Amino acid sequence: MVGKSPFSARPDTLESGDLLGPFDGTVCDAETERPIAGATVAGSWCFERGVGLVGPAGFREFAMETSADGRYRIPRPDDVPTGGSVRLRRFTLIVYRRGYVAYRSDFKFGSGEKRHDFSQRACKVRLDKWLPTMEHRRHLAFLGGGQAIAKAAAWEAQPASLEQEGRAVPPPAEKQAVSAAPAATRMLDASPLLSAAEVRGVTGFAGEFEVGRLSDLVRSDVYDSRHFKAKGQSEAFDVGVRVWSLGPRAAEAQFEKLKGELPAATPSDEVGDRAVRARGGDVAGLAFLLRDKGLVIQVSCGTAQCTDADMVLRLARLVESHVGELASPESEPPVEAGEEDGGQP
Repeated sequence: MVGKSPFSARPDTLESGDLLGPFDGTVCDAETERPIAGATVAGSWCFERGVGLVGPAGFREFAMETSADGRYRIPRPDDVPTGGSVRLRRFTLIVYRRGYVAYRSDFKFGSGEKRHDFSQRACKVRLDKWLPTMEHRRHLAFLGGGQAIAKAAAWEAQPASLEQEGRAVPPPAEKQAVSAAPAATRMLDASPLLSAAEVRGVTGFAGEFEVGRLSDLVRSDVYDSRHFKAKGQSEAFDVGVRVWSLGPRAAEAQFEKLKGELPAATPSDEVGDRAVRARGGDVAGLAFLLRDKGLVIQVSCGTAQCTDADMVLRLARLVESHVGELASPESEPPVEAGEEDGGQP
């Protein structure tokens, strides 16, 4: 049995939505309307059972990150509790992105006002910027949510504790760095971390690469990537590098986030201050933390390119050796055409 939905099926109709889903929409900046990539979106279903004496019957959760264009999709749960008296009582969507006020589908932060702008399909979630006058301790209480949201918001525990003790909350390390930089937006540049020639030197691949950026996250002042796509080959031949430059405290939080998301993650001490190996399908990976530099780096390699685990480690160590060359130029670096980058931007 499914309860009555408090939200509409779509923004342009009064028809009631379906608590089971599916759910989809986009997440954007409330001020600029620009899509927000990498936001954590978690949907949870709460069940109850019983007649007269009603009790909880468990919950289900599905979490993901928004794509480069800010889109999300939450599928219907396929393992709901069963039984004649089991009912789906409610569905809640929570959207979290650092630097913004979190969004809940049921009520608003601060005022506690009931929300009326959520819909099952084609929902546009607008996130308001976080203001210095807001309190992290109240924000964490507002969030609720399951494991995915707790990991994304773990960094707020320290400022929330300081607020509880009546102490001042210092600005994040990355904000301090930005304030000391020129006013022009600086974009992180990951291109010095690894070259096509270095990939061939490790794997022995004789073909050509098209070198660009991975498309699932948007390049910014704190994130960049490199994508070595083997020409004429499947994705099992691809190599990818991701780098986050966040400052020591936020880098710790990002590394913990990756540990929870990467498939078959296994702790390792082979590179950096902390590392974790992962394996999913035809892709092997290694993520590592450089705490003092405030960097988190993830190296992935298709199993047809990296035919043994040692190759992924060797690539990661090469990347680590180049972190001193990372730069944040005020504009895009010039593209060097030719076989090395495949003529790709």
